[in-house]
Amino acid sequence: MEKIGVGYASVSDLEKKYVLDALDNERLSSGKYVARFEKGFAHAHNQKYGVMCNSGTTALQLALETLKEVDKWDENTEVLVPAITFIATPNACLHSGLKVKFVDVEPDTYNIDPDEIEKRIGPHTKCIIPVHTFGMPCDMDRIMEIARKHDLRVVEDCAEAHFAKVNGKVIGSFGDLSAFSTYVAHTITTGIGGVVCTNDSYYAEILRSLVAHGRACTCERCVAADGTKVCPLRMQTEIDRRFMFVRMGYSYRVGELEGALGLAQLERKDEIMGKRHENAEYLINHLEAFEHLIQLPRHPDNIEHTYMMFPIVVKKDSKIDVQDFVQYLEKANIETRPMLPLLNQPIYKEIFGNIEHEYPVTEYIDHHGFYIGCHHGMHKDELDYIIEKFSEYLGKYM
Repeated sequence: MEKIGVGYASVSDLEKKYVLDALDNERLSSGKYVARFEKGFAHAHNQKYGVMCNSGTTALQLALETLKEVDKWDENTEVLVPAITFIATPNACLHSGLKVKFVDVEPDTYNIDPDEIEKRIGPHTKCIIPVHTFGMPCDMDRIMEIARKHDLRVVEDCAEAHFAKVNGKVIGSFGDLSAFSTYVAHTITTGIGGVVCTNDSYYAEILRSLVAHGRACTCERCVAADGTKVCPLRMQTEIDRRFMFVRMGYSYRVGELEGALGLAQLERKDEIMGKRHENAEYLINHLEAFEHLIQLPRHPDNIEHTYMMFPIVVKKDSKIDVQDFVQYLEKANIETRPMLPLLNQPIYKEIFGNIEHEYPVTEYIDHHGFYIGCHHGMHKDELDYIIEKFSEYLGKYM
């Protein structure tokens, strides 16, 4: 069996058609495809505005910088972040000049634990970033209740959970802003890229300014997509507003090729998501005989999981050596990845100290968890091979 990877990028004839059209239009900077993708992606998450940028990390940073400007946050402002997440989440806070305070996670969902949030709220806490880990939505009803009680902003990190739902409500539509990644390994991809979504028009204006060096022009398009109409606001000031800068911004833009890929992927989302659900459910159904040994990514009926990955945690009383298990799978050409260990990363131990032991659930998952793929590129023979290898290894502990 060839290597079964954790990620997959599906490029169909539709993606190729749109990319070739973008090339034929001789416009590589953002234009009609970026605009259509932004609007379509925002609409899919029940939001009015979407702003495309060059990564999910910058999407988070842009969201935080927007709130920092509006709410006048200073260098003492704290943001609550789950103790298990990709390093991009807390990094975005630090790069925005904010402080990070970690919160332990739930043992079954791996998401931020609402019961632990209030314990971490202090006088300088102004924001919560719930991360919908691996495509499993957080308990957003409880998180929003806590946020309202303590007057906290909420920025949803939806990098791994495009289109997931809680009680029928799509993630990304709960908080003040939401950040998504469209990097190559994610649910739908633009190669590189990210999107910030919001229902607030003023936030959208700031986001559009920040993503383009801080320029004054915050129209959805400075030049119409067909290139024939000029924005009427551009020349109403001494300097063309496209070249007037009103804040310290960034060069976080993407171009038409990414927009074209994204639009095609968005139009294929039901196909992509359907296959991911089918593959994850197949693995769960065929591995449930081993649930006394390993924790599988099950979810309650009110949740629509998007299964960006297939996480596994070895249970405490199983006597399984997780490193031996991982090495066995790797030798069998089944790719594994550690389950987003964060607090034990060298750079974070340098910044925050040796604090992993203060978060017992996180600490256990860091040392006993890993994930494999269940993406839409997997075929039944690969799934059956994974099940076979899991069965061979775990069968020794039955």
